[in-house]
Amino acid sequence: MQEILEEIISLIERHEDGALASIVSARGSLPMSRRSKMLVLGDGSQRGTVGGGCLEAEVHAMGRQAMKAGAPVVARFTLTETKSGAEGLNCGGTVEILIEPVRCDDAAAAEVFRQALDAIRAGNETVMATILSGEGGKAGAGADSPREGGLRIEGKALVGWKGFLIGSGVLAGDASVTDLAIEEASSILGQDTALFVNLPAAGPSETRLFLETLVAPPTLYLFGGGHVSLSVARVARTAGFRIVVVDDRPAFASAERFPEADRTLVLPLESALEHLTVDRNSYLVAVTRGHQHDEPVIEQAIRTPAAYIGMIGSRRKVALMRRRLLERGATEDQLDRVHAPIGLPIGADSPGEIAVSIVAQMIEVRRRARGPARAGPRQE
Repeated sequence: MQEILEEIISLIERHEDGALASIVSARGSLPMSRRSKMLVLGDGSQRGTVGGGCLEAEVHAMGRQAMKAGAPVVARFTLTETKSGAEGLNCGGTVEILIEPVRCDDAAAAEVFRQALDAIRAGNETVMATILSGEGGKAGAGADSPREGGLRIEGKALVGWKGFLIGSGVLAGDASVTDLAIEEASSILGQDTALFVNLPAAGPSETRLFLETLVAPPTLYLFGGGHVSLSVARVARTAGFRIVVVDDRPAFASAERFPEADRTLVLPLESALEHLTVDRNSYLVAVTRGHQHDEPVIEQAIRTPAAYIGMIGSRRKVALMRRRLLERGATEDQLDRVHAPIGLPIGADSPGEIAVSIVAQMIEVRRRARGPARAGPRQE
């Protein structure tokens, strides 16, 4: 989401319009994440994806139309061979996608996007709320039936743990609607989800609230700048992790050596965590040049709220470290948090294979903690 928001802000600053496609409801098997987004630019290019194939081509075309018409559309796609044809996606799922224009002249909505990006960069969890009225839609590949009408975006808002942050349209000027949006948004803060909530309609038009949680990408702290770290950084970056590399040697903690890293820090490994902000969205991996450097990192790490702690090494090395840390006051519960030997047991041998096993284990921990990404209607 951070990359899409950055593109939206860049688009607005260039005084250009675009269209944002977001998955808002999904059931069954899909060829994409249920939190996927795609931004269509005025020149026909795109950022992000909602699954590829004919589905993405049609969503792209609908995005161009949304830009031209200045109005959003909700499209429902049934991804079966019968519905989507010989060249379609036959995963068997059903997906609903909101395609909304992004207008560079809508200053209030632009500010909501800006503050959402600032929140993600600061590591703050928020919910973006978009209120839509009217009925709109268009049959997509495999759609059961078309829905025509005039759908309108009435406003956007951003809600955080301290309540309402900023809003546009009716989500800035109508207290009753804003209070309802805050209540609904607050109920999903901290989750990984997107959904539609039906609101009481003031007239004959349908009114719905699209809610999507915005969470900062997890931060991976890599202790040690050797060959394994190089491979882990590359794999973790593609999996959406923010990368921070820490080493006590300048040559091994540099932007030139780690172009995938957001930060490279030269710190003494014996006290490195004193200089870092570690929270439940942090992943700590000790892959230094020797056990004498891994051990102090782990001794510091087990006293943090990190979501994941891992250390490379043989079972003998791990057992010896565990015994020494117990003698120095560590508890069994603290040491049980450490994934050591690190990574999923897939028989990994080379640095690249080891990196895959490590990042796969981090993804497993991440998804188990938050639950699978969910998109769908509110279940009453």
